[in-house]
Amino acid sequence: MKPHITRDLLYSIARHSNWRPGGIEAMLRSSGIYAGPRNWASLLRLLLLGAGVSFIVAGVVFFFAYNWDAMHKFLKLGLLQALIVIVTAYVLLSKRSETTRNLLLTGNAMLVGVLFAVFGQVYQTGANAYDFFLGWTCCVALWVAVAKYPPLWLLFMALVNTTLFLYVQQVATHWPFAVLLDLLFVLNGTAVLVWELVAHKTKNRTRSRWLQRVLGLAAVTAITISLVVGIYANMEEDWGLCVLLAALGYGAGIWHGQRVRDLFYLSVIPFSGIVVVASLIVRMADKTPELLLLLASLFVIGSTTLLVRNIIRINHKWHGKY
Repeated sequence: MKPHITRDLLYSIARHSNWRPGGIEAMLRSSGIYAGPRNWASLLRLLLLGAGVSFIVAGVVFFFAYNWDAMHKFLKLGLLQALIVIVTAYVLLSKRSETTRNLLLTGNAMLVGVLFAVFGQVYQTGANAYDFFLGWTCCVALWVAVAKYPPLWLLFMALVNTTLFLYVQQVATHWPFAVLLDLLFVLNGTAVLVWELVAHKTKNRTRSRWLQRVLGLAAVTAITISLVVGIYANMEEDWGLCVLLAALGYGAGIWHGQRVRDLFYLSVIPFSGIVVVASLIVRMADKTPELLLLLASLFVIGSTTLLVRNIIRINHKWHGKY
């Protein structure tokens, strides 16, 4: 059985041999680790196809906006429903590549949102904004689960986050803002965990890593803001839950980053800690603001420098220095 060639494997061989840099680079290119002309052509094709789908969806939106008064309500709804059915049938029956069909399915998910918007304008339902996004989310959930396509999952997670945010803003108005941020952290952190488990089961950690990082960045941003808000709100009762979630999430993230050798978690989580500690120092700057503000500035500079130095050291330890 032919072994799977990875970047780490080549770096390990190079560190313990007299393999010249030119030979290492040639092997990296021949094994597909470094992008070649064919890879760049595939990327360009994918970008153009994605741009085409985006322009089609935008064209549908502007078509209805421009011809709104000249179209009967049944024609408006019928055209959109027919278009969604046609695209869905094409995705199911077409022999095109999986990437092409997934991109079309993502555009179709956007058209579902357009359909809900047109329905709301035709009948003036008067529903809250979260109802709109909740219905949109539920209608595309099956496609998202079946396709397992990262851009479609990103759209789905954006809809879920928006639904939750608007629900708290319009219905659960008695919920503290910190609770909303904690829920967003749990939601996006759970999504990261699910995708990491999927990557572990499929034995492929290099594919679609950007989705985990986008969701992880959203989760870290939410909990960081929650911690900072709690500091400036005199650490009320909701702050304890936030600290507990941050401790669990950050600990799991650091452990996972070291286990799978992912510098993203080892960079974002400590930087969040720097922001929180700097906010705590600034919050204490009541009696001697000049001194503590200077201390906060020195802390940010020093800790960021140490963090970058540590990341470079870990990267050299994992991948070698050339």
